[in-house]
Amino acid sequence: LVVEHSGKTQVILNGNTRVRSHDLADGSVIWECGGMTVNPIPSPVRVGDSVVCMSGYKGSAAVSVPLNSKGDLGEDGKVNWRHSGGTPYVPSPVLVGDRLYFTALNDAQLTVLDAKTGKVVLDKERLPQARAFYASPVTAAGRVYFTDRTGTTVVLKAGDSLDVVAVNKLGSGGEVFDASPAPVGKQLFLR
Repeated sequence: LVVEHSGKTQVILNGNTRVRSHDLADGSVIWECGGMTVNPIPSPVRVGDSVVCMSGYKGSAAVSVPLNSKGDLGEDGKVNWRHSGGTPYVPSPVLVGDRLYFTALNDAQLTVLDAKTGKVVLDKERLPQARAFYASPVTAAGRVYFTDRTGTTVVLKAGDSLDVVAVNKLGSGGEVFDASPAPVGKQLFLR
Protein backbone atom coordinates (compact mmCIF):
# COMPACT_ATOMS: atom_id res chain seq x y z
CA LEU A 1 0.00 0.00 0.00
CA VAL A 2 1.47 3.38 -1.00
CA VAL A 3 0.22 6.34 1.06
CA GLU A 4 1.05 10.02 1.52
CA HIS A 5 1.25 11.23 5.10
CA SER A 6 2.76 14.45 6.47
CA GLY A 7 4.54 15.20 3.20
CA LYS A 8 6.18 11.77 3.01
CA THR A 9 5.32 8.83 0.77
CA GLN A 10 5.20 5.58 2.73
CA VAL A 11 5.20 2.08 1.26
CA ILE A 12 3.43 -0.26 3.73
CA LEU A 13 4.39 -3.94 3.46
CA ASN A 14 2.61 -6.74 5.31
CA GLY A 15 5.47 -9.20 5.84
CA ASN A 16 6.32 -12.36 7.76
CA THR A 17 5.62 -11.66 11.44
CA ARG A 18 5.75 -7.86 11.03
CA VAL A 19 4.43 -4.89 9.11
CA ARG A 20 6.92 -2.31 7.85
CA SER A 21 6.59 1.20 6.50
CA HIS A 22 9.37 2.33 4.17
CA ASP A 23 10.15 5.85 2.97
CA LEU A 24 9.66 5.76 -0.80
CA ALA A 25 12.43 8.32 -1.32
CA ASP A 26 15.28 6.25 0.15
CA GLY A 27 13.84 2.87 1.25
CA SER A 28 14.58 3.45 4.93
CA VAL A 29 12.24 1.92 7.52
CA ILE A 30 9.98 4.57 9.06
CA TRP A 31 8.23 2.19 11.46
CA GLU A 32 7.66 -1.52 11.97
CA CYS A 33 5.20 -3.47 14.06
CA GLY A 34 5.31 -7.13 15.13
CA GLY A 35 2.48 -9.54 15.68
CA MET A 36 1.59 -10.77 12.20
CA THR A 37 1.54 -14.48 11.43
CA VAL A 38 3.78 -16.07 8.79
CA ASN A 39 2.96 -15.76 5.07
CA PRO A 40 0.57 -12.81 5.27
CA ILE A 41 -1.35 -12.33 2.01
CA PRO A 42 -4.09 -9.74 2.74
CA SER A 43 -3.27 -6.24 1.52
CA PRO A 44 -3.06 -3.37 4.01
CA VAL A 45 -6.02 -0.96 4.13
CA ARG A 46 -5.77 2.75 4.91
CA VAL A 47 -8.24 4.02 7.50
CA GLY A 48 -7.86 7.80 7.87
CA ASP A 49 -4.39 8.47 9.31
CA SER A 50 -3.79 4.79 10.09
CA VAL A 51 -3.25 1.51 8.27
CA VAL A 52 -4.82 -1.85 9.11
CA CYS A 53 -2.95 -5.07 8.34
CA MET A 54 -4.22 -8.63 8.76
CA SER A 55 -2.88 -12.16 8.52
CA GLY A 56 -4.53 -15.50 9.07
CA TYR A 57 -2.15 -18.35 8.24
CA LYS A 58 -1.17 -20.43 11.29
CA GLY A 59 -2.78 -17.91 13.60
CA SER A 60 -4.89 -14.79 13.45
CA ALA A 61 -3.79 -11.16 13.69
CA ALA A 62 -5.00 -7.69 12.82
CA VAL A 63 -3.41 -4.42 13.83
CA SER A 64 -4.20 -0.75 13.25
CA VAL A 65 -1.04 1.38 13.19
CA PRO A 66 -0.97 5.21 13.11
CA LEU A 67 0.88 6.46 10.02
CA ASN A 68 2.83 8.94 12.17
CA SER A 69 4.51 6.07 14.06
CA LYS A 70 8.31 5.91 14.29
CA GLY A 71 10.76 3.08 14.98
CA ASP A 72 10.09 -0.47 16.17
CA LEU A 73 6.69 -0.81 17.85
CA GLY A 74 7.35 -4.48 18.68
CA GLU A 75 4.43 -6.77 19.40
CA ASP A 76 2.92 -4.62 22.13
CA GLY A 77 3.94 -1.08 21.22
CA LYS A 78 1.63 1.90 20.78
CA VAL A 79 -0.96 1.06 18.13
CA ASN A 80 -4.64 1.98 17.79
CA TRP A 81 -5.86 -1.57 18.35
CA ARG A 82 -5.18 -5.27 17.82
CA HIS A 83 -7.61 -8.09 17.03
CA SER A 84 -6.79 -11.79 17.22
CA GLY A 85 -9.67 -13.79 15.80
CA GLY A 86 -11.21 -14.76 12.49
CA THR A 87 -8.80 -12.92 10.18
CA PRO A 88 -8.35 -13.90 6.52
CA TYR A 89 -5.65 -16.10 5.04
CA VAL A 90 -5.90 -15.02 1.37
CA PRO A 91 -8.64 -12.38 0.90
CA SER A 92 -8.00 -8.78 1.87
CA PRO A 93 -10.48 -6.91 4.06
CA VAL A 94 -12.67 -4.18 2.59
CA LEU A 95 -13.46 -0.85 4.24
CA VAL A 96 -17.04 0.42 4.00
CA GLY A 97 -17.51 3.70 5.85
CA ASP A 98 -15.95 3.01 9.25
CA ARG A 99 -16.44 -0.77 9.09
CA LEU A 100 -13.92 -3.45 8.04
CA TYR A 101 -15.46 -6.56 6.47
CA PHE A 102 -13.46 -9.79 6.20
CA THR A 103 -13.78 -13.56 6.27
CA ALA A 104 -12.08 -16.01 8.62
CA LEU A 105 -9.22 -17.84 6.91
CA ASN A 106 -10.75 -18.69 3.51
CA ASP A 107 -14.06 -19.73 5.07
CA ALA A 108 -17.57 -18.27 4.75
CA GLN A 109 -17.49 -16.73 8.22
CA LEU A 110 -17.90 -12.95 8.22
CA THR A 111 -16.42 -10.63 10.81
CA VAL A 112 -17.03 -6.89 10.86
CA LEU A 113 -14.94 -4.53 13.00
CA ASP A 114 -15.24 -0.86 13.76
CA ALA A 115 -12.17 0.30 11.81
CA LYS A 116 -11.35 3.12 14.22
CA THR A 117 -11.66 1.22 17.52
CA GLY A 118 -11.24 -2.44 16.56
CA LYS A 119 -14.44 -3.31 18.40
CA VAL A 120 -16.30 -6.35 17.03
CA VAL A 121 -19.59 -5.51 15.29
CA LEU A 122 -20.25 -9.02 13.86
CA ASP A 123 -18.22 -12.08 14.82
CA LYS A 124 -17.89 -15.07 12.49
CA GLU A 125 -21.41 -14.92 11.08
CA ARG A 126 -22.03 -17.59 8.41
CA LEU A 127 -22.41 -16.27 4.85
CA PRO A 128 -25.25 -18.34 3.33
CA GLN A 129 -24.55 -20.82 0.51
CA ALA A 130 -20.88 -19.76 0.25
CA ARG A 131 -17.84 -21.96 0.78
CA ALA A 132 -14.19 -20.97 0.42
CA PHE A 133 -12.83 -17.55 -0.60
CA TYR A 134 -9.65 -16.48 -2.37
CA ALA A 135 -11.22 -13.35 -3.88
CA SER A 136 -11.34 -10.25 -1.73
CA PRO A 137 -14.71 -8.67 -1.01
CA VAL A 138 -15.58 -5.47 -2.88
CA THR A 139 -18.05 -2.69 -2.22
CA ALA A 140 -20.32 -0.59 -4.42
CA ALA A 141 -23.57 1.34 -3.93
CA GLY A 142 -23.87 0.51 -0.22
CA ARG A 143 -23.42 -3.21 -0.83
CA VAL A 144 -20.59 -5.63 -0.04
CA TYR A 145 -19.93 -8.48 -2.50
CA PHE A 146 -18.27 -11.77 -1.47
CA THR A 147 -17.53 -14.17 -4.36
CA ASP A 148 -16.47 -17.68 -3.37
CA ARG A 149 -14.37 -20.11 -5.42
CA THR A 150 -17.46 -21.82 -6.92
CA GLY A 151 -18.88 -18.56 -8.30
CA THR A 152 -21.44 -17.94 -5.56
CA THR A 153 -21.67 -14.24 -4.75
CA VAL A 154 -23.26 -13.20 -1.47
CA VAL A 155 -24.46 -9.59 -1.56
CA LEU A 156 -24.85 -7.81 1.77
CA LYS A 157 -26.32 -4.45 2.60
CA ALA A 158 -23.58 -2.54 4.41
CA GLY A 159 -24.43 -2.12 8.06
CA ASP A 160 -24.13 -3.55 11.53
CA SER A 161 -26.18 -6.69 10.92
CA LEU A 162 -25.99 -9.60 8.49
CA ASP A 163 -28.47 -8.24 5.92
CA VAL A 164 -28.32 -10.55 2.88
CA VAL A 165 -29.69 -8.81 -0.23
CA ALA A 166 -29.05 -11.68 -2.66
CA VAL A 167 -27.11 -14.86 -3.31
CA ASN A 168 -26.15 -15.24 -6.98
CA LYS A 169 -24.61 -18.36 -8.50
CA LEU A 170 -22.44 -18.55 -11.64
CA GLY A 171 -20.57 -21.43 -13.16
CA SER A 172 -21.69 -24.89 -14.15
CA GLY A 173 -19.02 -26.78 -12.30
CA GLY A 174 -15.31 -26.91 -12.71
CA GLU A 175 -14.78 -23.15 -12.97
CA VAL A 176 -12.80 -21.58 -10.15
CA PHE A 177 -13.23 -17.95 -9.11
CA ASP A 178 -10.05 -16.79 -7.38
CA ALA A 179 -9.78 -13.22 -8.71
CA SER A 180 -11.53 -10.42 -6.84
CA PRO A 181 -14.66 -9.05 -8.50
CA ALA A 182 -14.33 -5.67 -10.23
CA PRO A 183 -17.27 -3.25 -9.92
CA VAL A 184 -17.46 -0.85 -12.90
CA GLY A 185 -20.45 1.49 -13.13
CA LYS A 186 -23.52 -0.70 -12.68
CA GLN A 187 -21.69 -3.92 -13.64
CA LEU A 188 -19.71 -6.48 -11.65
CA PHE A 189 -16.99 -8.30 -13.59
CA LEU A 190 -16.08 -11.79 -12.39
CA ARG A 191 -13.20 -13.98 -13.58
